[in-house]
Amino acid sequence: MATKDAPGRLETVREFVNTTDLEGGTEDLADPATLRDWLAARDLVAPGTELSPADLARAVEFREALRDALVANHDGVNDPHALEAINRTAAGARLVVRLAPDGSSSLEPEGGGIEGALGRLLAIVYTAKAEGTWDRLKICKRDTCRWAFYDQSKNRSGSWCSMAVCGNKEKAAAYRRRHSDASA
Repeated sequence: MATKDAPGRLETVREFVNTTDLEGGTEDLADPATLRDWLAARDLVAPGTELSPADLARAVEFREALRDALVANHDGVNDPHALEAINRTAAGARLVVRLAPDGSSSLEPEGGGIEGALGRLLAIVYTAKAEGTWDRLKICKRDTCRWAFYDQSKNRSGSWCSMAVCGNKEKAAAYRRRHSDASA
């Protein structure tokens, strides 16, 4: 899969959404241990954190809600079910503003474990929204792909994770549809 990395910590959110490859049928978060290892590698939980199957289900639900929310970055229409799941995650994480001695501030979860990890991801989303980078994080419009990518186009019109792969397949399919309709 072609990669268009997002800036800064937003890349972690892009990677999280892409922990499943819908087209290839692979799942990087197959069990609580792989979820813990993935989160620990990105400093979202402590390496020895115990996670349960219910924690895995929460993480996957949140990941898919983020994927659905990213569709709005194409068409401006928010999925109410995705927003509900994301807001439920925020409530569970108990996000709070922390002020630092240097005058900076951050949004951080009060809790630990899976709630804290998902809260840290959500804090990245919040920061990206405030910085104006969130709207460029998108989902490939190809229904069988839905890979998260960072739209680096000047006019913010990117639709596919890769023009060479998904864009080409979509354009070829549209061409075939037009020509089969014309011959009918």
